[in-house]
Amino acid sequence: MTLSSEEAAPAADDDALMARVAGGDQRAFAEIVRQHTGRLRALAIGFSGTTAEADDIVQDTFVSVWRRAGDWKPGGPPLGAYLTRIAVNRAIDGARRRSVRHFFGLEEADEIADTGALQDDRLASQGELAHVMADIRALPPRQRAAILLSAGGEQSNAEIAAALGQSVGAVEQLLVRARRRLKSKLAARGE
Repeated sequence: MTLSSEEAAPAADDDALMARVAGGDQRAFAEIVRQHTGRLRALAIGFSGTTAEADDIVQDTFVSVWRRAGDWKPGGPPLGAYLTRIAVNRAIDGARRRSVRHFFGLEEADEIADTGALQDDRLASQGELAHVMADIRALPPRQRAAILLSAGGEQSNAEIAAALGQSVGAVEQLLVRARRRLKSKLAARGE
């Protein structure tokens, strides 16, 4: 299979940008941030449920990219998939830390009140959307990542597979299981 010049160009652009970032080019890094922040933030909000946590996930993702730009492998997965994978891993790590904090009763320790986030949370907690988002957050991490990446409709299963480091078949199974669970929860609420 031969790539057309249109398909090869984004990969070449990704490789060039990452090479510049590895060399300390802040403008190249700013370009990557500009191109990918919105998509990663939407994914992180869906994964974590709060804007504050989502912002932390996105920031951690970009810090990791800056620090490890020299590890970029030209010709590998597209930069968007690479960033998505880092963000999903950061979101899963954050969920694990929160569950440990909750287990030990530390969920309120060192918390800083964020009135903007509280206001967003209050608005989001109304109606069916809150139930659906809670159901999505209750999914196992890989199912949650797959369903959130799929929900926008902008990525194919192959792109989702690349972002998650899974085969296309594995992603399809994750989506089937996630949709089945969500449908079951919706039916249990009688909606």
